[in-house]
Parts: sequence; C-alpha cells; structure tokens
Amino acid sequence: MMTKIEREDNSSAKGLQQFFKQLLEMQEIDALFLPVRLNASTSIMPSLVTDPAQLENAVPLSPSFPLNSARMVSRLSYKASGRKTAVLLRPCETRAFIELIKLKQGSRQELILIGMDCPKALTSSDYAAYAKQAPLADDAYIETVFSDNNDTLNGFEFSSACNTCEHPFPVNTDINILLHGVDLSDGMVVTAETEAGQQVLGRLNLPEATAPARREERIQQIKEGNSTANTAMIEDITDRTDSIVKLNAFFDRCINCYNCRNMCPVCYCKECVFNTDVFHHQPVQYHQWAEKKGSIKLPTDTTFYHLTRMAHMSHACVGCGQCSNACPSDINVFQLFKSVARLTQAAFEYSPGTDENESPPLSVFYEREFENTVGIAREE
Repeated sequence: MMTKIEREDNSSAKGLQQFFKQLLEMQEIDALFLPVRLNASTSIMPSLVTDPAQLENAVPLSPSFPLNSARMVSRLSYKASGRKTAVLLRPCETRAFIELIKLKQGSRQELILIGMDCPKALTSSDYAAYAKQAPLADDAYIETVFSDNNDTLNGFEFSSACNTCEHPFPVNTDINILLHGVDLSDGMVVTAETEAGQQVLGRLNLPEATAPARREERIQQIKEGNSTANTAMIEDITDRTDSIVKLNAFFDRCINCYNCRNMCPVCYCKECVFNTDVFHHQPVQYHQWAEKKGSIKLPTDTTFYHLTRMAHMSHACVGCGQCSNACPSDINVFQLFKSVARLTQAAFEYSPGTDENESPPLSVFYEREFENTVGIAREE
C-alpha cells in the first residue's frame, strides 16, 4: 500500500503534524512517541503524546538528535501496558530497538513502528547554535536535508555518524515515510510494510500515491557517498590508533564519566563491571604504579574501559554516534567504535538490527567457528 501525506498550508512540517494527529485520533492508537519541541524552548526531545492538541509542537523531522530513543521505547514495551503506541524512529533507532528485542529488553507487540528516511542530525552543541539562528525553520530544514545537495545546514556540518551511515533507510517497520527522491511539493509518500501497517493506513483514508520516480537513483547516490566517507573515516582513525601508544593518546582526555556507555542504546546491562569494586583500587596500588613509572595519569583504566566496551558491544553497534555526542571531552569515540564494529560484524557476517529473526552472534555457538583464529581441536 502506497499513500500520500499532503502538505498543510503549503507546509511539509504541518502536513506531518496533521498525519500524526489523525493517527492519535484513531480508536486503535492510544499514544504517539515522537520528537516534540518543548514549550518556550528550542530543545526537541522524544515525548509520549496522548493529547492531539500537543502535536502542534511535534517536530518529526529535525536536526536535533539528543539521544537514541531505542532505550526509551524499550522502557515503554518490555512489559504489556494494555495501550497501543505508534512510535516514530530514525533508522538507527529502529535497528537498535530490534537488537534490544532480541535481548529480551523490549517487544513490538503493542507498538506500531513508523520509520522514515534519515533526516540526518547535528551534534547537540551544533544544534544549540543552529537553533539560535533558525529555531522554527522546520520546512527550510526539510527542504535542505532532502535535496540533492545537503552536505551542510546553515554552515553546520552534519554529524560524522550521519555522513558515514550505511543504513540511512528504514527497515523492520510497519509504516515508512519516504522522503528521498520524492517531490515534496506534492507531499510525502507513505508505505505499509506489514499487515498491521496496512490496517492503520487503510483507516486513515489518505490519497493514493505512486512510487517516486527518482528514489532508487537517490538511494544509490546516498549509499555511494556515505560509503566513500565511511572508508575515508576508517582509514584515518585506523592510522591514528594502530598502536597502544596512539590508542592511549586518543583516549588521553577521557575522564571515565561513562557517558558513552550510558548513551549507547544497546548497552543494557543492569550492572557494569566498571561500577563494581573491581576497579576501586587500593591507595597503595596507585602509589606503587606511580613509583614504577615516575607518574601515572588519573583516572586510570580509561583505555581498558573502552577496549572492554568494544569487546562487549562492537557486534551490536548500530553507528548512531551518540557515544561521541555525549562525550564532555570531545573525543570522537564513535569513529573508533565504528571501525572496530565494522570488523567484528564482518567476521560474524552480522548486520545489527536489519534482520529481526537473526540471533545475536554472541548468543550462538558453532563448533567449527573461527578455526583460523582458535585452531581445530584434535580428534582422539
């Protein structure tokens, strides 16, 4: 099923608000989860909306991406609530949520997942500066980011995570909002991807739409551009971290705040080893280390912390970039994580969040796996 979201008052942004208002007015939908501009503020945060009037502040497409919402959706869905919620997510958020479902941290049973072509994002600091210039220019942003020339936004570069994303299009959703390769002056194209999605769109009585003529061409352009940028980024970060000396230098500003862990959508452990006594060293140990080397940097264990994170999570990294976005020391940990994740995922032939039925690689054991690495057991 392919339908259309028409512009409202010649505005794509208002057309989207009207579409979500219609969804929320349906008897079957109890709540909407989507980005909303907070009152008297330029801040945009994911919000759970039950009052259609509140959707006047909804901003489904914006350059603001303060957190990956997958973990919030996990909180809404890990137990039954008796409510049906329509959830709007960026592609990396959807893929992270699918990973959490596999890890029994969420369920889509009471959800209608709505995906969209990625609208890209600025870092939080750049968005704050951008919002001072054009806090309400939603349509100008939509027209810019979904044009053929969308490298910058009012002079601000989009995040490296967005510019190197290998999966900027929605997967594993019930409904998709298509924007790339679409003539937005004629409205946005909406497709139903599942039976549940068809039932919802069927009740909205939206006008029919035809497949966007330029979509496949535009998708290919974006994939090629992002792939080129991704390769260049990985080559650069590999050169800057290919020895323990360089790796320590890369993390020399780390203050062990654990923001990157806390903002990672697929890092879900209830207790982390770095919050236990394992890394609460005795005072005499610090002195002994300092005496041995002449001096030691405090806090210790910063590089070891990041190596442990990569060992635990690189197979599940969806490349959302929130680890770097949250770093107070401005360390682009995303770049290193992305380069390691690429190798890990290639080794397991695993693409996180793209196949809901594929088990996480660390949950599956194959008897003759990685024989070139671990060797082959001798038969008695």
